[in-house]
Amino acid sequence: MKHSKIAIIGAGAVGSTIAYALMLKNSAAEIILIDIDTKRCSGEVRDLSDVLGLSRLSGIAQGTYEDAKAADIIIISAGRPQKPGQTRIELIEVNKKIFSAILDALKGLNPSAILMVVANPLDLLTYYAHKNFELPPKQIFGTGTFIDSHRLRHLLSCTTGIAEESIEAFVLGEHGDSEMIAWSMTKIAGMPVEHFGIDEKKKDEMARSVRNEAYEIIQAKGATYYGIGTIVATLVDMIIYNTREIVPLSWYHEKYEICMSIPVVLSEQGVSRVIPLHLTQAEEQLLARSAQTLKAYATSLKP
Repeated sequence: MKHSKIAIIGAGAVGSTIAYALMLKNSAAEIILIDIDTKRCSGEVRDLSDVLGLSRLSGIAQGTYEDAKAADIIIISAGRPQKPGQTRIELIEVNKKIFSAILDALKGLNPSAILMVVANPLDLLTYYAHKNFELPPKQIFGTGTFIDSHRLRHLLSCTTGIAEESIEAFVLGEHGDSEMIAWSMTKIAGMPVEHFGIDEKKKDEMARSVRNEAYEIIQAKGATYYGIGTIVATLVDMIIYNTREIVPLSWYHEKYEICMSIPVVLSEQGVSRVIPLHLTQAEEQLLARSAQTLKAYATSLKP
């Protein structure tokens, strides 16, 4: 079992929820929480420490970038969150500066570490890390559309009355407004969704709902953190236990020359394999369009 020391950079709502989700999952790990707001970070660590006696987590502590350099998995959630009505892309300038400073502070880290990007705009920051950080590509990825895919599975489950665990569904491309659903790869008990009464109108409604879900949550409560916190904790467990599951993560794809989500195999080494896509021509065009949308903004990511 590898990757047992986890550094979470950013002790805001998302970072602290990631730590809490790892504790509830009884992950075989030690957590280091890091934030420039040391007072807030100290408070989060003290609050989370009250859970230790009810969790198999080996420990949680406040740390520094020097501690993070020795970690096995480094999770970057630090950054300005979306405001109501704001797109993820609109965060690029302010969060690139924060992200760049974090990567500079991490130079000289554990060469076998895995870097997981959570901050938005997720695909562009993952691409920036891919181009400017010292780790091999397989060890750098973003959480991508894993959460969007779970939102889709939830909608399909509610519509069909079939458990999410029995539904295979992928949202691909940007974790954002240009994302697309691979309906041709969506299966329930090995059968296409049309067999369960999901027609084109319903597909369009679901796609719109998945795409807008984060906006609606932010409009209602100001931020999203429970879902993404649990998603990150789930990915960490996949790495720790080397489960080799197929998940849609933001990763650099030579074909599209950008980081965006396509199904990959996640292992203790990071992204160990890319799953070939069998999309319709229309779906291929939507995925290519999503890549072009991201590439149009990538020019602003120069160091």
